[in-house]
Amino acid sequence: MGESLPAIFLVADVSNSFTKIAAVRKGRLCELQRKATADVDEPYLLSLAARYPSVPLVLGSVVPSRTSLFRSVFAKSLFLVHGRAPLGFPLDYPNPAEIGADRLANAAAALHFWHPPVVVVDFGTATNFDIVSASGAFCGGVIAPGLDLMTRYLHERTALLPKVRLAEPNRGFGRSTVEAIRVGAIHGYRGMIHGLLEGIRKELGVNRLTAVATGGHAALVVRGLPEVCGVRPNLTLQGLRILGERWLIPPRPGNRASPRSR
Repeated sequence: MGESLPAIFLVADVSNSFTKIAAVRKGRLCELQRKATADVDEPYLLSLAARYPSVPLVLGSVVPSRTSLFRSVFAKSLFLVHGRAPLGFPLDYPNPAEIGADRLANAAAALHFWHPPVVVVDFGTATNFDIVSASGAFCGGVIAPGLDLMTRYLHERTALLPKVRLAEPNRGFGRSTVEAIRVGAIHGYRGMIHGLLEGIRKELGVNRLTAVATGGHAALVVRGLPEVCGVRPNLTLQGLRILGERWLIPPRPGNRASPRSR
């Protein structure tokens, strides 16, 4: 039934590992596609454009080579998320141009779904902590190595440690090499996140801080973190949807600024 409704616009979240694309209809994400970013090439984007002719696309990309491909294929129908775009919330940040599009989309979603201050913990190739202050401004964050990156590097840089499938450890320390790596990865990563969230709360000078998680290993890691209130798997796409609705449905009175790609 949803397929029969025309898409108002598309959203695309291009990360270093995966690209997610969805159509937006009546305020909902539909027809979600997930593809390895390395496989997002011109033929794929041309087929996407053919499937959704004359439909605008809101792009959040942290991969410049793929940004160029989207610009080439979607041309004048592309709306690019960046630090100089009219986002609908302030940026309390020295150099807005260096803020990743995914982090801006996460901030837009955080302000839409929760009362600030809010931290989005985004588990990707890197794990980002995207912070919205009590005044509703994106004010900074933390960037840490992603969980897959850490465990893969451990395997690649040692002679005897195996590559391990991440899973919940059964005890507080390992009684095999695989179990020891899992304990270090999962329990150790939880400890890092707990400590960073506490540091963020103190830096903001607040007693209460809402933290929410998204991204690849979010559900596994935050299972043992009661300070994280929940997991939203497609939060970044939701942020792109929220920004797209501000820009496209309809134009905002008195604000004709456009993030359209040049």
